[in-house]
Amino acid sequence: MANSILVVEDSEDTQELFKATLEAEGFNVFEARDGAQALELLRRRSDLVLIMLDLSMPGMTGLEFLEEMEKQNLGRGIPVMLVSAASNMSSLKLPPNVIDTLKKPFFYPELIFKIRQVHGLKPDSRPTLPNEASPR
Repeated sequence: MANSILVVEDSEDTQELFKATLEAEGFNVFEARDGAQALELLRRRSDLVLIMLDLSMPGMTGLEFLEEMEKQNLGRGIPVMLVSAASNMSSLKLPPNVIDTLKKPFFYPELIFKIRQVHGLKPDSRPTLPNEASPR
């Protein structure tokens, strides 16, 4: 069975584009419209290999979601890719499970390149977090 990616995005159009693109690449995709829904999915899923997380969502922002993940001890070891139109993502203090950022708007080949080439994620693999790298 293919590995699964959780897309946390409040825009229905953007979420549908993520889903179509990632499924075409062979991934299972689970969707959450907000942080609360995403936390509930994290409680039930054990096959997630990546979380695509929008920073600007109503109710619970992406950063608040990351804090809640930590507080509730959910999703340990699942890498997160932040997706946002914000230009200040590089200046944010981010937890170690955030492996990359993707600035909106972006081209979907860029998304697939980052997932497959930069992070080595394929439908049947899981990327390594920085603190999981094997010692040299």
